[in-house]
Amino acid sequence: MFISVELPDDVKNKIDLLVTELEKSTAQVKWVAAKNLHITLKFLGWVEEKDLEKIIGLTRQSVADTGSFKAAFGGIGTFPEGKSPRVVWVGTEEGGDGLCGLANRLEKNLSDAGFRSEEREFKPHLTIGRVKERKGVDDLKIRISKLGNSKFGEMTVDKIHIMKSTLTPKGPIYDIFKEVKL
Repeated sequence: MFISVELPDDVKNKIDLLVTELEKSTAQVKWVAAKNLHITLKFLGWVEEKDLEKIIGLTRQSVADTGSFKAAFGGIGTFPEGKSPRVVWVGTEEGGDGLCGLANRLEKNLSDAGFRSEEREFKPHLTIGRVKERKGVDDLKIRISKLGNSKFGEMTVDKIHIMKSTLTPKGPIYDIFKEVKL
């Protein structure tokens, strides 16, 4: 399971057009399907059924004093930067502070309650692809640099979702378990 901000279809469609361009590179990348694009605020991993109500309560507590805010998406990059990137991402041009605040409160409340802690600092982004091997990465990076200033739209973040992920041979299937309004 994970907690996320789900994106509107118009943003997903614009990012999908970007992925179509990046797929022309010779790099071996597992691209995220448009329907699965989201911003992960907190990864929970495997969760026991007995803990579900506790997660809902802690999520509500984490957003209790948070109002809605605008987020705008633009820019493309990789983690890590350099010769051996593993993740291709789209960034946030507006609303990053709000997303960081949500992620940090979720991290604190859930890890204090004994759920999996995240070792890395949260950076607001959407993962759009995972690089499988080094071959073709230079071509991919050239394409990213040419498209780096792309804009993908905006949204009002007024709710977050506790998501269930089912892994299948054709890729993950994400289902909303619970919607929590800000």
